[in-house]
Amino acid sequence: MAPTGMIQIGLSQRNPRPATPPSSPTMSDEDASEILAAMKMHPTSPDPHRSELLSFAQEFLDVVKSLNATQSTTAPPASADEVKAEDPPERFQTYKTVNEVWDEKAYKYVIEEQHQPEEMVDGLDQYVFIERRRIIKKTEIPVVYIDIKSKLLRDTLRVILAQAPEISLNEESLSVERNILFHYLPDLEASRKWNRVDPQDSIIRDHIALLIDHINLCYKETKVRLASLLKTREVTYDLLPFLFKPNEFVYTTCRGTKKPRCIRFESGEAKVTTNGVEYFHIKGKYLEFDGKMLGKVPIETAILGFRGSRNINSLEAFPLQYHESEKSIRETLVESGRKFCFSLIGTQHRQYRGRAFQMKKKKPVEIFINSRIMVDAASFQEINPNYTRPSIFKGSDSIDLWLIVDPASSNQIDESAMKSSMDLDALTDEDLLICSPTVLGFSLNDKLWLEFAVADISEISWNESLFNQVAIPSSSKKLIEALTTFQSGGQAKYTFDDFVEGKGRGLIMLLYGPPGVGKTMTAEGLSEHLKRPLEVSAGNLSKDAKHLEVQLCEMFEVAENWQALLLLDEADDFLCKRSYDSNHNSLVSVFLRKLEYYKGIMLLTTNRVRDFDEAVQSRIHIGVKYSPLGVDTRKAIWRSFLEKAKTENGDAAYSDKQLNVLAKHSLNGRQIKNAVRSAHAIASSDGTHLCYSHLETVLEVGKEFENDFRGSGEMANMLSYA
Repeated sequence: MAPTGMIQIGLSQRNPRPATPPSSPTMSDEDASEILAAMKMHPTSPDPHRSELLSFAQEFLDVVKSLNATQSTTAPPASADEVKAEDPPERFQTYKTVNEVWDEKAYKYVIEEQHQPEEMVDGLDQYVFIERRRIIKKTEIPVVYIDIKSKLLRDTLRVILAQAPEISLNEESLSVERNILFHYLPDLEASRKWNRVDPQDSIIRDHIALLIDHINLCYKETKVRLASLLKTREVTYDLLPFLFKPNEFVYTTCRGTKKPRCIRFESGEAKVTTNGVEYFHIKGKYLEFDGKMLGKVPIETAILGFRGSRNINSLEAFPLQYHESEKSIRETLVESGRKFCFSLIGTQHRQYRGRAFQMKKKKPVEIFINSRIMVDAASFQEINPNYTRPSIFKGSDSIDLWLIVDPASSNQIDESAMKSSMDLDALTDEDLLICSPTVLGFSLNDKLWLEFAVADISEISWNESLFNQVAIPSSSKKLIEALTTFQSGGQAKYTFDDFVEGKGRGLIMLLYGPPGVGKTMTAEGLSEHLKRPLEVSAGNLSKDAKHLEVQLCEMFEVAENWQALLLLDEADDFLCKRSYDSNHNSLVSVFLRKLEYYKGIMLLTTNRVRDFDEAVQSRIHIGVKYSPLGVDTRKAIWRSFLEKAKTENGDAAYSDKQLNVLAKHSLNGRQIKNAVRSAHAIASSDGTHLCYSHLETVLEVGKEFENDFRGSGEMANMLSYA
């Protein structure tokens, strides 16, 4: 016979409600209201207005009304024989306390019974429950467990503790840490009052009452102390186990970015390091995306031991309900979670400005980033397979108690949870509240794989007019635009391929000419025009052929996944003619071989095109020559940069005549930009707007450097040094 009463019904979010309960307790609405009132003001609850407690009570009211409405269809009461089969009436209606100590010979914990003179029961299984006090071998810290022997009580607790983490509810025997039961006293009280009519109800009620009385007795002093401290939102170290309830939200901050975050509390335990440092170890879970799936991931944090009492919201981690701005923090974190789940999952191109970090030797190394980034957890994990996500413990100045989640578990998603959480539309605000505050990605400017704060990520503001400002013939510009647009679209009805499948499917462009004439700007303008990421590389490529091949494979794969424009700036070392240098020849061979199988858009820049290996030419789809800048082009560049050179005192002041004088200086685009930037700095320092005199000063100093650099002033310099 199945257990009856509450065990059959339970809460809707815990066990499905049967269509016709086997036995239905008779309870009036007045009785149910009495329970609700009692649960609202239960003294064991740290917060009398705890939402989940009210929800629990309200569900009882709903169940009672449903039962009363179907009273005529309920099953007859169980017979005495059936009651006996479920839980023997001769069970000794009490509990027993035993000690569990470590046996060095047996190398396991063994039970030492505390025999009492009046004891009349043989065997521990005849008790309602056993209180088992275990002395942990390493720390000598006692942990008390309640081993439930009564089947009726066990089934009742399985309903009440259905959502409690780290408890094996499906095993035949049920063992619960006593501190956990402290948090469920209101639920136990409600369950005791709810069971009224069934023949087994009196047994269940007696067993529940025995457990409640025992818990109340054990924690009588604790409840008084805790209630007194919570009035002023304070707590002592020894009361931390009673501050955190399983499944409630815990507020803390991200270890690397210092941004707020929440986790779901699972368990807490007082521990001691090998150096004798006490700390309260917290285990929880949060929602993470690993590049393939969204699910719950374990995470750990800790609170260092302290003397006296402390404000709850000054702890390294504390229940969210005690945050002084709980409502606004909830809203902020839910919005961050929504951004995480609906905007940043998968591969995303975004703007970032703020603090980012990477874990090095189990500590976060922080760096300020102002760059476009690629959010890509899958590529991050592939390139950094041994990377371990951080815990969220904040160390003190004197103690370095860094807690790192085991890499074997920290990077694994709970696949059982995934079945329900993969549907993004089904995510609740509570799910969004515990989303990761960071995403894994790559800083395009800094060439670093980092963790970025979700709060500091923004959409990109594209400069679509930049490509039009490139100083090249309109025919060349039109050809570049057409080729790159076609290549990036990938929607052609008829595709053109090499005789060898997968070979020659990319678009390789060579931009050649003197420095500062717009080669790099062309790549940047194309990136803005196509709204694609721009990956710049070359200087960091290896000069070892074997290592270069690995680098190119990795770089090409990532660029293809991102659909990025790949710019190899000043790639002369890999394109120059092969000679007697075997290492150089190997580099060129590797580069050309990999180049042929690249499927994306690549731009190569150089000012030494005549030194290129002949095999390079056949692999270039289009070559664009950049000539030295003419006067009209230089004038346009001067005007463009000066229009941006605003100070607090206004726009830059110059005439068209002065602009013509500036254009006569034989400067390239990069030199013009540097001159305007230097003049802008002088004007800002003087507290005035930029004017022609500032530019004259910069150009005069630059002319001296140019003479020395070109050698025209070498003799004069030698005489001046003498």
